[in-house]
Amino acid sequence: MKESQYCFKVSEKEENTRIDKYLSEKINSLSRSYITKLISQNKVTVNKKKVEKNYALKKNDKVEVIDTGIDYKNNILPQPIKLDIRYEDNYLAVVSKPAGMITHPAPGKKKDTLVNALIYHYKKLSNYSSRERPGIVHRLDKDTSGLLVVAKDSKTHELMAQKFKNRNIDKVYTALVYGKFSSEAAEIKLPIGRSRIDRKKMSISIDRGKEALTIFKIEEEFKKNCTLVSVKLKTGRTHQIRVHFSYIGHSVIGDSQYGNKESKKIADEIGLKRQFLHAKKLEFVHPVTNKRVIVRDSMPDDLEKALDILRKENKC
Repeated sequence: MKESQYCFKVSEKEENTRIDKYLSEKINSLSRSYITKLISQNKVTVNKKKVEKNYALKKNDKVEVIDTGIDYKNNILPQPIKLDIRYEDNYLAVVSKPAGMITHPAPGKKKDTLVNALIYHYKKLSNYSSRERPGIVHRLDKDTSGLLVVAKDSKTHELMAQKFKNRNIDKVYTALVYGKFSSEAAEIKLPIGRSRIDRKKMSISIDRGKEALTIFKIEEEFKKNCTLVSVKLKTGRTHQIRVHFSYIGHSVIGDSQYGNKESKKIADEIGLKRQFLHAKKLEFVHPVTNKRVIVRDSMPDDLEKALDILRKENKC
């Protein structure tokens, strides 16, 4: 990645401004938290001297910044994997992740991830996160398909991350779950935390869990004792939909981790090789342009085929 250098002279109006705030306003492509990292790495100087992030600027101070960035391509293999881009502008993209693909590299999995594809297709991605997650604002489980936001610069990434944290993004999923419901719509409000028994799993944890709210409505019912639901996440906990529905006795069909015998049996009968969970819609106010963005993703073929089998059975 090419090194970037910046040099500024402080005006009278800018006097007494904290240096981290000053630089985040001067360099729109860098987030304040990333600038703080640069300061801690001594890559920001004032009058050729190192400073702290809370340094108050003085008139005529000469501020210099050296941003070597993160050379992702030295750490991650760029791969010419096709991207299904559903929305894109100068600041961000929304891509459709296929089921079976991991979002970013992890121990034991260094290639064939979404990030491997992203760094091949894009010259510039946000460096707001770690080296293994350039551009990744949020994640989807390996066997969940659907929409993901990718940030092209750190400022946009930070703003989008804040939107997710503040629940200012509408996230809608389609799920096929075991059993039937007595009401047309409902909500599940149960805290989720790391399982004490299996650290790879999440569970309902009243004492240690974080608040989690899932709202759903029935879309279609089937004879094979399963229901298609539209799910809106108000929080974004790991495995939230799968854990919530499993806890209330309505496991996601095909979920090998949280499913029950009945839900796994139905998956086999309709030829489903993964969990029936698809992120079908994202809606948010763009963090830079302030325009409302609505992105939709059609149902993947494997899920459509499973529904076709169920619908044919309903007609019998």
